[in-house]
Amino acid sequence: MKPMKLAEVREHTGRHLTIEEAAQYVSQGQSETVTRNQVCALSLHSWLNSATDWLRLEACLVLLAHKRRQKSRAVSSRIR
Repeated sequence: MKPMKLAEVREHTGRHLTIEEAAQYVSQGQSETVTRNQVCALSLHSWLNSATDWLRLEACLVLLAHKRRQKSRAVSSRIR
């Protein structure tokens, strides 16, 4: 099963978390691998998710997307 997309999760939460807000729902210093595993676990049986679980899932996806953007910017700046 594929993890849920950020847009799908935002339909359930009705929010658009900022990076600062998302960091409050995820443990500080949590590795990217642990965050990805958390996304998979929360996406697996989404009908069992509580409101807090949905926010935690959105927070993980927001942080992963932010890290991906940072990496792609760093690579594109090295290419130029």
